[in-house]
Amino acid sequence: MKSTNKARQLPCRVVAPLMIAMSAATVNAANVDELEGRVAELERLLKQQAETAPAKKADGKGLTVYGSLRPALTYNDFGDSSSTDITDFFSRIGLKGEQALGNGLTAFYRGEWDIDVEADGDFGDARLAYAGFKGDFGQVAIGKQWSPHYNIVAEVTDIFNNRSSPFAYDEASPFRTNQMVTYSYSAGGFKLDSGLQFNGDPENSAGGDNSEASEPNHVDSGVIGVGYSFGDVYVGASYLLQQGANDFERSFSSVGASWSVTEDWYVAMTLQEITRDDVAVEYDQSSMDIVTSYALGSGYKFKAGYFDWDGDGQGRSFDGYNLTVERQLSDSVRVFTEWLRRDIEDGDAQDSISVGVRYDFELGLL
Repeated sequence: MKSTNKARQLPCRVVAPLMIAMSAATVNAANVDELEGRVAELERLLKQQAETAPAKKADGKGLTVYGSLRPALTYNDFGDSSSTDITDFFSRIGLKGEQALGNGLTAFYRGEWDIDVEADGDFGDARLAYAGFKGDFGQVAIGKQWSPHYNIVAEVTDIFNNRSSPFAYDEASPFRTNQMVTYSYSAGGFKLDSGLQFNGDPENSAGGDNSEASEPNHVDSGVIGVGYSFGDVYVGASYLLQQGANDFERSFSSVGASWSVTEDWYVAMTLQEITRDDVAVEYDQSSMDIVTSYALGSGYKFKAGYFDWDGDGQGRSFDGYNLTVERQLSDSVRVFTEWLRRDIEDGDAQDSISVGVRYDFELGLL
């Protein structure tokens, strides 16, 4: 059986002469000509099959299942009380895929849902759910997506395991945003990311969940950001404007930057100014996140961060620190210990210590 399989794998240019040589010993010249013709036909069919196989593969719809489980044991000390609990740092499972449509156009989709490890392990809310097209023109998508604002200025400082990372940005700024149309484009080191959010009208529902809908009835928020990478250095700036009922208007003016100082050492920063000016409330808030990480060798990595949030009288203000030690056990498995401290202005300090594991997986099915 093994020798037969190997023979089948030989190129036709090798098989053909062998067959002819073996046949020539027992048949006349006419039969040899007939055998040569059959071998030539076999070579033609095999060549045709090899040429069409890639095309058939490209016609596939594409399906990849992926996920990440991130449970932790966390001790919290809030000054006048403390607790120990199983917590979850955004465990999730998702589906994604794409299909080439020809002429440089590709359709794609993605859906991702929480796994509620800290409760019953149930599937929770949708984190992402969108579809779109991409090509030389860039990429257009519709649905619940990562905010372009986050992509441009905050992703660079989102390096910790804790679900509040980055810690000052997290207090008021967007991460994943529903009911959004986005357009993005990148070329070389340049990146453009933009989007519009449409929450609809509570009195004019299309059958979906309009629980967040409010005036205005059309565009509820808009964002545009640009970034550029200069080798190991990245800089980006983004502007986000939100509108709502009763003349509500809030703007986010933000910058982000990162630098891979060496192969092992990374530093990054995110700064924001958040302004609200309407009939009910006026304020000028700000956030700052500064982070660094250093690979220690043998799979160990040390991470540290300083953050500051100024709530400008609207809720709490604080600054704080985060220290993390990770051990990468394989490409998909890491363990970590993480300490987070918030010094609340006019309040008790908050400390959390978490010990956890992160297991990532991805499997292409089509």
